[in-house]
Amino acid sequence: MQTHQGAIDVHSALGEGSIFTLYFPSTQEVAIAPPTETAPVNAVQGNGRRVMYVDDDQALVFLIARVLKRKGFVVTTFTDPHAAHAALRADPNGFDLLVTDYNMPGFSGIDLLRQAKAIRPELPVALASGYVTPELEHNAMAEGASALIYKPNDVHEFCDTVQRLIVDHDGA
Repeated sequence: MQTHQGAIDVHSALGEGSIFTLYFPSTQEVAIAPPTETAPVNAVQGNGRRVMYVDDDQALVFLIARVLKRKGFVVTTFTDPHAAHAALRADPNGFDLLVTDYNMPGFSGIDLLRQAKAIRPELPVALASGYVTPELEHNAMAEGASALIYKPNDVHEFCDTVQRLIVDHDGA
């Protein structure tokens, strides 16, 4: 709720239950729906490309790793961004793409992006976030992000974005 600048109100009565009321700030921004057309399921082929995926949500890490592995990617996952940074420092050329959560406690995706770019400037880095604003997108791109991925999103769309970033980098 802090990320969204909101608040939570809780009322609880012993033996009766609890009521949680979530308050989100209003906005004047117009929500833009992502395109509904998706590529065919078989279009994404990882061909052994190496993806580092970092997110503090263990369940999401498991899901993304499973999907990417099924598509032919070699996936290394981390729930601790410090451990991800250490792995990248130990093997700077061991990955073709870094995908990291934007909002992680104590160490943001922007922090990891900066450190990754200091180690290997040409490494494509995508930031994933469930709460994307134009300001957040601008800040990510200004720091050198290759893409901003909306989460949760369609897993096929996620795989398409991963493949596009790797292919675009290979063509560079």
